[in-house]
Amino acid sequence: MLDARFARRARFFLLPLLFLPVLPGSAGTAATPPVVCIARSGPVQFLAEISNTRDSNVDCLGLRVEGNTIAALRIESHHPADWRAPVKIEEFPIAQIAGPRGAVLDGADGHDAVILRGSVSARDGHAQLVTSYLYNGLTGEYRSCPIRIDRIADAAPSWRLVNRFNETVSRIVVRTRNVPVLGTIGIANLDGVCTPA
Repeated sequence: MLDARFARRARFFLLPLLFLPVLPGSAGTAATPPVVCIARSGPVQFLAEISNTRDSNVDCLGLRVEGNTIAALRIESHHPADWRAPVKIEEFPIAQIAGPRGAVLDGADGHDAVILRGSVSARDGHAQLVTSYLYNGLTGEYRSCPIRIDRIADAAPSWRLVNRFNETVSRIVVRTRNVPVLGTIGIANLDGVCTPA
């Protein structure tokens, strides 16, 4: 039989475990998001749907085009869990993407989580880009992979996102890295962009 002293010690060590936060994304899978990104033609062109293993939010990655050239990268952020939440739209001009810092697509509290840098050809509208992501927020380690945006003449939609495996990317899953007690410390990978689609 356990003595009262042992029971008090066990309670002291086990009680805090009841209050540990549930780590979102710890299962390592992203729920299949509802269809919120709809292909478009005209000045706004849809490229890919972005989900993550942290929450149910869905981002629609697209372009704002002027004629046959890319004017800006566009992200529409949707919150399916709260249909009343407004859709947040951000645009990143080509000059910003081509700049030394690039465009910070996602991040919080001074931690640039996803950065896009590269060049866009004014002649044909093609873009050669590098996507960098914060792999380890504790050490500041980034990982990266190339990606490009191609224009297909006389096609609908006429723009597509292509990974280094020469595959068209229509869905990206941001896989977060979680550590017990600390929670999310970075991004494990960008599925579809840095891995085969």
